Amino acid sequence: MTNNPYFTLTFFTRKPRSEGYTDHKVYVRISVAGQQTDLAIGRSVNPENWDQKRKISKGRSRRDLELNKYLDEIRARFCEIHTNLVREKKLVNPIVMRDLFLGKVEKPKMLCEIFTESNAKRKEEMERGDMVNATYLRWERCVTYLGEFLRLTMNVDDIPVRDVTAGIIDDFEHFLRVSKNCANNTAVKYLRYLKTRISG
Repeated sequence: MTNNPYFTLTFFTRKPRSEGYTDHKVYVRISVAGQQTDLAIGRSVNPENWDQKRKISKGRSRRDLELNKYLDEIRARFCEIHTNLVREKKLVNPIVMRDLFLGKVEKPKMLCEIFTESNAKRKEEMERGDMVNATYLRWERCVTYLGEFLRLTMNVDDIPVRDVTAGIIDDFEHFLRVSKNCANNTAVKYLRYLKTRISG
């Protein structure tokens, strides 16, 4: 994260290169700690209606009013993105914020989510006779216990796989043995299942 994660948004217009096109395209500039990047927002405005000081259209047509509403939505979305990055202590810079706004950042693999998807395959194996029912049920209980553990200790339903640490695994083992009264062999199996999912 930058030392100063404070950010600013500035809307501005640019004259199009195409001849005969009178409207100006609207852009947003994201600035963080001296770094900046520009992004076209897919809207245009009559240059006579653009209020450069207030960074909005001063026109009263439906098109101008919709543009101003969209600018407000963009501000709100960037504020949300910025708040989430700061709260999660992640890198805050214009490129990251722009990519999140555009949806270009790859969604992280979530632990319980991939566990549940994997268990669907375990069920198929069980139905084919490649896995006994008791083993399949242990896989199911493991993800159930994992969800309970995350809600109890972290107040979340799921976490990214990349965020799983050795400490979290140790705490989960303690949860299994103390809160769920799992015998040693059972706890070891659950931990092995967990590590299998983490390693991919």
